[in-house]
Amino acid sequence: MLPCVVVVWTTLLAEHAAFGHICNGAVGDMTLMARWPRQAFGPIWPAAAIVLLLLIMPIVVAVAYWRIRRRRLHRHHCHRRDSALLCHGVVIVTAMVCACVSGGLHDLVQSTDPIIDVVAENGGAAMVIGTVSVPMTVSALRDADCQTDIRVHGVSVDRIRSPSSITIRVYATGQSCVFRQGADYRVVGTLQRPRFGGAPAWLIVDDASDAVTEVREPAWWRRAGTIMQESFIRVTRRLPDHGQVLVPGLTLGVLGQDVVMTPWSAPAQTDDTTADVDEAYAQRLEDDFKQAGIMHLMAVSGSHFVLASTVTRRLCARFLIPRWATSVGVVVAYMMLATLVYPSDSVLRAAIMGLGGAACLLAGRRTQALSGLNWTVILALLIDPSLAHSYGFALSCTAVYGLVLCGDAVTRFLRGFLPRILADTMAVTIAAQTFALPVQIMMTPQLPALSVPANMLVAPFVAFTTIAGLLALCVSWAVPALGFAFAWIACLGTLPLERCATLIGGSRFSVLPWHEGAKGAMAVAAFELAVPLTIMMVRAMVRVIARGALPWRGPEQDRVAYGGDDDGTPYRARYMERVGAWWRETRTMLFERDVGDVQH
Repeated sequence: MLPCVVVVWTTLLAEHAAFGHICNGAVGDMTLMARWPRQAFGPIWPAAAIVLLLLIMPIVVAVAYWRIRRRRLHRHHCHRRDSALLCHGVVIVTAMVCACVSGGLHDLVQSTDPIIDVVAENGGAAMVIGTVSVPMTVSALRDADCQTDIRVHGVSVDRIRSPSSITIRVYATGQSCVFRQGADYRVVGTLQRPRFGGAPAWLIVDDASDAVTEVREPAWWRRAGTIMQESFIRVTRRLPDHGQVLVPGLTLGVLGQDVVMTPWSAPAQTDDTTADVDEAYAQRLEDDFKQAGIMHLMAVSGSHFVLASTVTRRLCARFLIPRWATSVGVVVAYMMLATLVYPSDSVLRAAIMGLGGAACLLAGRRTQALSGLNWTVILALLIDPSLAHSYGFALSCTAVYGLVLCGDAVTRFLRGFLPRILADTMAVTIAAQTFALPVQIMMTPQLPALSVPANMLVAPFVAFTTIAGLLALCVSWAVPALGFAFAWIACLGTLPLERCATLIGGSRFSVLPWHEGAKGAMAVAAFELAVPLTIMMVRAMVRVIARGALPWRGPEQDRVAYGGDDDGTPYRARYMERVGAWWRETRTMLFERDVGDVQH
């Protein structure tokens, strides 16, 4: 299914670019596409029907051709490989057509949204009703205090109410920062065209006291998750500066200086022991993490879900719980973790992939990482085509692809001349960064030259720090003293991370300038492909030269030399195996020799 992933992702990107180019010659700007569908086709559903019909026709033709070809192959008794190749081709074509349909309908629906119409007319006043999809964070605009995302259900412009279905970015100031994740709000403000970011529109909330009104409160499980998050953040505010910044990052996926405490939480107003995060120190520390190449530690990834799954499965195995109940427990653990952490594209990818593993556990089948990742990416992209343009989703997927495809090969190569612990740690970093580096170059045109040693230095402290942070998250709402104890343990684990980021990230050799955009990403990909090919060519040349320098021996001499008649490749000890054997013999001679064996 890996070719299908490449085809689906490429098709969605090409479709979005072609849609923007055909509409107004502006790729990716949905605000400039607002009038095109109505002018070209009229209402959206006739246009969608026409596009759907045009895209279904190739499937019908491909299926008909496949059936005819199959009959011919059966008559002439052709090889099975031709039939298998034909089936793979049909699957790839079907995936491409599905991607075209999904991406086209998504762009059509978004381009005809009434909010896009208002933004295309240089914005205006509006009243929006929608659901808050993410917790509040510190605003990226200087004129606002907080920001969040709202999934819009309806919009009222000039007293005309219209349905809407897009997600917009909301900026608020002062007393308007009262948004709770999962709640419905009626927000009055000004719609604007976004100046940066991937949101299709911005809503700047008015300064009036009644600009934000809660229509419906969150569900009980969402309220419980928010209370646990708030309690954990209040506990971390009593830690040293580096703990206030890094402990929430490792645990929740959001840095401490980006968290906005909601004013409706009574303890947030009455707790005098908490202190605000030093913004200057936090910003400098964040920059050091980015330059050191370890910023990915501040995002919730698959390691959190693997930890939750491992703990759940071991507890169930300890009490001999049936397999079906264990799979249900794993799903519940995944849902609880996804509720407690801050939502992101990497969390979505890890959750979907984890649910697939739970399904395999229920069916009694062994999980396959590559197959599960392929199906996760395909389903996520077809359901939400906007993920094809998300750098976070791309970084998460490419890093996991690197671990799955190249992790074992890199580990075997490094174990030939490095100790096992160092080889395993370095292999994880190299394999993940090899696939993710082109995407990272498209975000920031810099090469993290010291990211491999930085990741190796912090790797021993990440696991227990994350565990301590999750324990603090689970108990801080009930027993704040115990939660503070776990948070303090996590703070001790983040101290080596802070020192490593400061020393390596603050160095002038930590990053190297590189070409920006797609050209820089292609150059990095070509370089990464050339390095292993060069190593393979050098090793092959060394083997050829070594064989030419050694005297030739025939089959009979080989059998006599190796003491048998079986054919095969002779075993050659690796460098680290020879070093290990030498060390064991030396240690035996120096420390374990019997005194009676000494010659007088």
